[in-house]
Amino acid sequence: MKNDSIREEHIKKTLDQIKRIENCVDKQMFNTQQEQKYEINIKVDNTISHGVFVPSKVFPGQWRASEQTFRAMKKDIFALGNSEEMLDEIAQPYKCHSCQTNLDKQFWKFCPYCGELFLE
Repeated sequence: MKNDSIREEHIKKTLDQIKRIENCVDKQMFNTQQEQKYEINIKVDNTISHGVFVPSKVFPGQWRASEQTFRAMKKDIFALGNSEEMLDEIAQPYKCHSCQTNLDKQFWKFCPYCGELFLE
């Protein structure tokens, strides 16, 4: 009899876990209908090294980058808030064949350091 109650309790816990998993499957993780607008202000400053973004000391919220870095960055990158885990999941590690710099292709059209196109 005691074993039956233990087994019954175990079955009940297992069913509860299954229900929680099923509920998670049907939940919407991202609201694609709600639009959010982000503005990033980047000024071209060719005194800055390639591949680097430097915050402006004069204008808060403004960044400076070289022209090559500005041209290399993807302008249509979506913002994920504070979710670094999501960025890690969609990372595209790449080592530039020309300058041997390690970078993440998800942010760049071509190598911001040397200007070389990515090899497929």
